[in-house]
Parts: sequence; structure tokens; C-alpha cells
Amino acid sequence: MTLLVEVVERPLDPGYAAAAERRRSREATGSEASRRGPRRRRAAVTAAMALVAGLLVTGAASALTRPSDPDDRAALVSDIERRTADADDAAAQAAALRAQVQAQQDALLAGDDDAPTRDPGLLVASGTTAVTGPGLVVTVSDGPGATGDGASDPRDVDPDVDARVQDGDLQRVANGLWSSGAEAVAINGQRLTAATAIRSAGGAVLVNFRPLSPPYRVEAVGSPNALAASFALTPAARWLQALSDQYGIGVQVSTSDELDLPALDAQRLYSARVPEEQEPTP
Repeated sequence: MTLLVEVVERPLDPGYAAAAERRRSREATGSEASRRGPRRRRAAVTAAMALVAGLLVTGAASALTRPSDPDDRAALVSDIERRTADADDAAAQAAALRAQVQAQQDALLAGDDDAPTRDPGLLVASGTTAVTGPGLVVTVSDGPGATGDGASDPRDVDPDVDARVQDGDLQRVANGLWSSGAEAVAINGQRLTAATAIRSAGGAVLVNFRPLSPPYRVEAVGSPNALAASFALTPAARWLQALSDQYGIGVQVSTSDELDLPALDAQRLYSARVPEEQEPTP
């Protein structure tokens, strides 16, 4: 009976059962290892990428915070000054050549009743000729807190400081003077035309792509009393008053009996053609 009970309750020999259990254990261990392999590889790749990204960010931050070499800055400033002087010399030479060309044209066309004449109003509006006459002067200067700790370099000043005169302020002043009847307008000697851009670059204000320094002297040729009365009623005048009250920006409006506005240095010839009824001159 004991043998029969053993056969019924334990039909499988213990040795076979132990072998089957060992086989199942090995299969389970191999399956877990096969699953862990890809996860370990992905973790290693992710760690390597994170390490490379950290090194790149650390290097970039170190390069940004590293103090610049004073010799490099001095060399850059010297190069900028030299190139600016070369540009000024080239502009003066171009102005002299334009004057020579105009003088020769006037000499060739003198005495010819059919010769085309220049419209003085068109020359003034296009900025191709200098203008002299009475007018209005609007001087705008930065407020007392604009330059911070006595800094004089515009690149060392936050361009968003409210006490600084910005390009939008000068745009409003120029538009107000034009709407008041100004015949010609210039800012710090830079003549304004239909192609003039008043914009900012960093902490500097650019007019005709030339950087200007405060105070900004906006000159307008026209009837002084009429300009003063009309400009006082423009939104530009109210804007300047608000800037003066809130941020301490200096604003001074005065009349002048004689203003000298130069011609625009940079003149571009966009297109040219010979009239069909005329033969080209050699």
C-alpha cells in the first residue's frame, strides 16, 4: 500500500523533478539577462550623451565668462577707428567728385534753352543738396540715470534703460517735424531722406547707418515760428514731455536764424535711362 500511495501522490521521480526545476531556473535567468542587456546599453548611451552635452555647455559658459584680452580689444577699437576714418575720407572724396560732375554739367548745359533744369524743391526733398536757412532745433539728451556708473561706451549700457534716448524717440521727433512743415531735417549732421533708417544696434542709435552719440540735435529748416507752433501740437511734443517728466530725459526746443544742413553723403543710383527722343552722348 505504501508503494501504491507513493506512485499515486508522486508519479514523477524526484530526480526528474529536480532536473526540470533547474531547467526552468536557467531559462528564467537567461530571459532576465536578455532583457537587461538592451536596457544597460541604452543607459550607457544616455549617460555618454549627457556627459558630452555637459562638457559642451561647460566649455561655452567658460568661454563667455572668460575676460577678454585688453590687447585684442585695443586692436579692435583701433581697427574700427581706422576704417571709420577711411570711410569718412571716401565720403568726402565722393562729395567732391559729385560737385565736379555737377559743375561740368552746368557748364555744358549753360546757354542751352532746351536743356533740362533741376527742380530745387526736388533736390531739397531728396537730400542731394545742402540747405541753409532759419528753422527749429530740438535737442534731446539722456536722463541722469542712463549711463549707470559713469560708463561712456554705449556697448556697456543696457539698451533697455528707460532714461536713455532710443531710436523710436528720434523717429517720433523727426515725424513730428515733417508733419509740422519742415523742408529739410538732419540729426547730428545726418540728413534725413525718404531712404533714411533710424534704428538701434546694441546701445547705439544709428542714422543712415552711422552711430550717433547724445545729445541728439534734430534740426529742421523752415519758418521758425510756424514750426514751433505746429510742433507743440504734435504727438511727438507730448511724447517728449512725458519722457522728461517720467525719466528725466532732457528736451530743449529753440529757434535759429540760420541752420546749415549738409547733403546726404551716401547717394545711390538705383536706375538710369536715356530718353527715347535723345541720342546718347559719348
